[in-house]
Amino acid sequence: MYLEQFAAAGYLDADGAERLRWETTRYVSRIYLIVRERRVMAQNLSLCWEALDVRPGTPITIEVSSGTRRLLDDEQRAIAGFATRFREILVPPAAPRRRWWRWGTP
Repeated sequence: MYLEQFAAAGYLDADGAERLRWETTRYVSRIYLIVRERRVMAQNLSLCWEALDVRPGTPITIEVSSGTRRLLDDEQRAIAGFATRFREILVPPAAPRRRWWRWGTP
């Protein structure tokens, strides 16, 4: 079993959840997401992404296990590939609007 923890750098939307679901089909190992107190199989992410409410700063743990099959190579590829893809898919927060002040005008 492999674990990776990180804080989300953006938001998860429906499109991203669907793309992550497709990413899980590349691996034999089971991939789980743990967000706050919820543990979800990544292949079900497109059904429950709203309930997870992933936003910037949300702690995320990815757990990969191949069960009794002990497919360590697949587990390693799955944790690296899925975690990288997850970070790429997050929608970055909107940049704060910068105010331009003009001196001498009310």
